Amino acid sequence: MVTQIMIDEALRYIGVPKGKADTHLIEKVEQGFSLLKEIAQPRVVYQQMGIELGEESVTITGTTCKVKSRDLHRLFENCHACIVMAATLGMEVDRQIALKQKIDMLEAMIFDSCASVWIDKICDDTEAEIMQMITEGEYLTMRFSPGYGDVPLETSAEIIEVLCTQKKIGLSLTESQMLVPTKSITALIGVSNQKENRQKSCGYCNLVKSCMYRRRGERCGL
Repeated sequence: MVTQIMIDEALRYIGVPKGKADTHLIEKVEQGFSLLKEIAQPRVVYQQMGIELGEESVTITGTTCKVKSRDLHRLFENCHACIVMAATLGMEVDRQIALKQKIDMLEAMIFDSCASVWIDKICDDTEAEIMQMITEGEYLTMRFSPGYGDVPLETSAEIIEVLCTQKKIGLSLTESQMLVPTKSITALIGVSNQKENRQKSCGYCNLVKSCMYRRRGERCGL
C-alpha cells in the first residue's frame, strides 16, 4: 500500500518540499508507484551472524568481512551479532528508468525517486519481520549501508559474497562499486541486548555539509 509518507518522500527526493507539489506532480508520483507495483520483483536475503569488535572495526565472524569504520563500531558497541541484508527491486525497474530517460527526463526522475522510496520500504518491512523473529530481550540498531558515514562502499562486495546474492536474488556489483540492479540496498543491522536509537542521524552522514535538505531547512534524520 502506498502511503502519503511515501508520496511525500518521493517528492522530497526530486526537490519538492512537503506541501508544495501541485496536483499534476502528485498524480505523476502516484502513477510511478502504480507502475512499480506491476513491474518490480522485490527480493530480499538476510542472515544473522556473530560479530567481533576491533579497534574502530567490525568483523563478521566466520567470514573475511572486516569493516574498518569508526561509525559502525560506535553503532555496534553494545551488539553481539548483526543482520547482514541485501534487497533489490529487479532489473525491470532499471530498464524502465532507462527507457523513461530517453523519452521524458521528468518522468524518469519521478519514477527513479519512487523506486528509491519503494526499496527503502522493502527494507523497512523486512526489519519489521526480523524484529518479530529475534529473541526476546534483543533489539536492532538502525540500518547502516555502505557509503553511509565512514563505511566504505567496498563493503557491499563483502556483503554480496557473504550472502551469495548473485545466486539467491540476482544482485551483483560492478568494478566501480555500483549495485546491479541499481535499485538495491546492502546493509548491516546490529543486534543488541539493550534498546537502541534506530533513528537516522545527520551525525553519521558524509553529505551533512552539502545536504540539499539542510539548505532548505529540512532533514532526513535527526
